[in-house]
Amino acid sequence: MLHSAAALLKIAEMNYSGGNSIFIRTLIEKRYALPFRVVDALVHHFIKFRTDTRDLPVLWHQSLLAFIQNYRQDISTEQKQALLELLHHHFHHTIGPEIRKLLSEYKCRDEEDEQYAIMDEAN
Repeated sequence: MLHSAAALLKIAEMNYSGGNSIFIRTLIEKRYALPFRVVDALVHHFIKFRTDTRDLPVLWHQSLLAFIQNYRQDISTEQKQALLELLHHHFHHTIGPEIRKLLSEYKCRDEEDEQYAIMDEAN
């Protein structure tokens, strides 16, 4: 698990290539418990494409979908909004709606923390 997390962190920091998407998707689909640092790096990896004007391949969209399917509860509210904005710039007709649906259905990591904080204050 530790080696996979380190590999994901390094791949997320690299310049984009189609191979990166394959490795990212493959490692994400193993569903390891990743440190928030790696999750944040992956979010940043996807968000940096917001200003990219080229059409991104299906591999990129599939890796984003795999990330959202497996780690949507580990992103912050701010990251969630940035990813939703990213979908306005790079939208795939079949994958995009699924990503939006998954993002809207689940609470973010900071929303859960607020819930526990309120419960602690009540006690």
